[in-house]
Amino acid sequence: MANIVFHRVSGSRKKDKSLDVNDKFISLQNRREGAMVVKFKGPEEKIMEIYHFFDGLDDMETVPIDIDNTGPVEHYFRGISPISDDTDDGSPIKNFSVTLQLRRELI
Repeated sequence: MANIVFHRVSGSRKKDKSLDVNDKFISLQNRREGAMVVKFKGPEEKIMEIYHFFDGLDDMETVPIDIDNTGPVEHYFRGISPISDDTDDGSPIKNFSVTLQLRRELI
């Protein structure tokens, strides 16, 4: 099992936050032009914690992502979907997705 850590970098150490999520709650889907859709699915308590982290982000805010301690890679926040209800083996779960854009340096 790997952990994926999302960072909120506000420019103030007091306001900076990190969210550590076990990969069993995440699926990653790469899109064109460096876009990535991160889908979260799991029990309500965990999904609501994750949702509140992303719900407070502004469009184009920088979100470094560290996958399994490989080092942070900067992305821009592009949007969040509404939470929806689902079931997994008969148990109720919640899910939503976040769209991120890879931050590219212009040379």
